[in-house]
Amino acid sequence: MTNLYGFDFLRSEHNTDDPTSVQSKEQISSSTGQPTDADASTLVDPLLPPTHEKTDLEKQFDVIQFLQNHRSAGCLPPSIIYKSVGVDLAEGGRDELVTKLLLLNARIRVEEIPDPENPSLTIYTFGYQAKFNNVRNRTGLIAQINRAKNGVRRRDLLDSYEGIEKDIDQLITSGDIIAVLNSEDKDKVLFPRGEPFLVELDGLVAPEDVDVEKLVEKYMPMFQQNGEQQGHDDVLHPQGKDNGNVQESADVVGSQENDDVMQGARRKAEMEKEQSLHFVKIDINPKRQIQRGEAIWIGGQWFRISSAVREGVPLSEQPTKAQAPLSVTSRKEMSKKNEVEGYIRDFDEHSIPLDHSLAEDTLKRMQAAKDALEYLHTVAAQGRASTGKQKGVGAQLLSSNANAANPEALAAAFASTASSANFRRRPTGNRNSSAAHLDAKKSAEQIQAAKKAASDPNLLHSHARRHGCTLDVRDLYLATREEIQSPEKEVDIYNMMIKHKLLEPEEPMKRPRMSKKNTTLDENGKPKKRRYYERKGQRMTNTHLEGTEIGQALMAAAEKQSQGKSVGDGGM
Repeated sequence: MTNLYGFDFLRSEHNTDDPTSVQSKEQISSSTGQPTDADASTLVDPLLPPTHEKTDLEKQFDVIQFLQNHRSAGCLPPSIIYKSVGVDLAEGGRDELVTKLLLLNARIRVEEIPDPENPSLTIYTFGYQAKFNNVRNRTGLIAQINRAKNGVRRRDLLDSYEGIEKDIDQLITSGDIIAVLNSEDKDKVLFPRGEPFLVELDGLVAPEDVDVEKLVEKYMPMFQQNGEQQGHDDVLHPQGKDNGNVQESADVVGSQENDDVMQGARRKAEMEKEQSLHFVKIDINPKRQIQRGEAIWIGGQWFRISSAVREGVPLSEQPTKAQAPLSVTSRKEMSKKNEVEGYIRDFDEHSIPLDHSLAEDTLKRMQAAKDALEYLHTVAAQGRASTGKQKGVGAQLLSSNANAANPEALAAAFASTASSANFRRRPTGNRNSSAAHLDAKKSAEQIQAAKKAASDPNLLHSHARRHGCTLDVRDLYLATREEIQSPEKEVDIYNMMIKHKLLEPEEPMKRPRMSKKNTTLDENGKPKKRRYYERKGQRMTNTHLEGTEIGQALMAAAEKQSQGKSVGDGGM
C-alpha cells in the first residue's frame, strides 16, 4: 500500500508478524555483539527508519516528501538523497525499481548531468515538480493569480514554495487578491483584485505607549507582598533546620526573593508590553468608520480588526462565528453571540484591536510619522504667531480628519500660505533695498522648509486606511438613495458616468450577460422530444419475475419505451 494519502499506519514495519522485528534485532545485536541488518541501515542516519523494511511505493513516498521539503535546492543527486533518506537511486543500486517509479512520476523533475566523479558518465538528478513551477516567491504568486482570470484553487498552489500558505493568508488579509470559498470541496478559489479603492480614516493613529521599566516599578510591590508572606512562613516554620542556621537561611531566602520579585515583575511587564502591540490609539471614534473583521492598513502593514473570542488561537482558527470574512469589507456585523461570549480585545472609541502584533518596521514608520507631524506643527506655529488662527490648507493638514486632496498640491498650497502669513508686512517708505533682499531670501527659505515639512512621505502613516467607503458614508447613502431620482434613460446614466470619469468615452457601459444555454429546448425554443432506443439483443434478465405482477409491469414499461413514450423515473 502507498502512503500517498497519509496512511502511515499501512507501513509494513508497523504490521510485521516477524518475531525478529527491528526492535528484536536490535536486542539480539546488543546481546551478541554481531551487527544485524538493522545496524547496517543505521549507518546512513541513526534517526532514519530502516528502509529495507519498506515497500518500493513507501520509499518513493519518502523521496517525494524529501524533494518537496527541499524544492528550493533544485535537482539533487542520488548521493544526497541516499544520505538523507536511505534510498539508493544510483544506477545499478538496490532501489533501481524506485528510480523507475520516479522517472514515471509527474511530480518529479529528472535531469541527466555528467557525473562529478567521472565526467565521461552521466547520472540522474531528481527534483520536485510543482503544478505551478513558475511560482517561487510572493511576486510570482501574485502574477500567477492575476493571470488566472477564472481563479486558481488554493490547494493547487500549496506545493510551489515554502511559506506560501502564509503569503496567501497575508494577501487575503490585505485585499491584494479576492478569495471565495468553494462550498463543494471546502477549498478557497483565488481571483485577482484589480485596482483597489482605499480610503483614509479620520483620526491620528499611534501605538500604545507602554514603558516596561515603569510597569516593573508598578508590579514590584505586588510581587514583594507575595514574596514576603512566603518568606515569613519559611522562617517561622523552618523544616529540618537548627536554630543556628535560621538567620543565615532567612538572609539567603531574602536575597532569592528579591531576584524572584524582580523577575516576576519584569515578566508581567513584558507580557503587558507584548499585548499592547495588538492595539493602536486613535483620537476620533473608529466605530463609525470600520467594524470588526474588516481589513485595516496601519503604518504600511495590513491587519484585520480582531474578532477573536479565544486567547492564543489565530483568527483563522477561531469559532466560525468569530472568524473574519474572506472579503476585506463586510455588509453586516459579526454575530451577537460573540458579545455574549466576550471578545478578548476591546474595540472602543479610543483604541483599535488588531488580529496580530505590530511589526518593528511598522512601529518605526509610525514614530517617523509622529515626528513629521510635530515638525509640521512647528512650521505652522510661526504662521499663527503673525496671523492668529490657522485656516484653510493649514487647518486641513493639522487636523485629525482625513484629507482626500493631492498631497503634492496640498503641500504647495500650505507652503504658499505659510510664507504669506510669515512675511506679510505693511509697506513703509524707509525700507532700503538690502533689507528687502534679505526678506525675500528668508521668505524663499521659509517656503522651501514649509513645503518640505508638508510633503514628508512619513505623514501618510499618521492615518489608517480601509477598502471602500466608511460605515457612516455607507449608511448615509443607504438612508438617502431613495430620495435621488435615477435617470429614466440609460443614455443619461452613460453620459453622467463619462462626465465624472467613471468610463472612457468609447468604453461600453456594461458587459453583455453570459447566456446559459437551455439544454431542454431545441433550436426553435420548443421542448426536445425524448427518444428511447432499444439495444440489439436486449432481453429481460429478471426471469424469476416472469408471471408476477412486477414482471408484467416491467414488460409493459419496456413496450412503452420502445414506442418512444415516457415511462417516468421509476419513483426516484
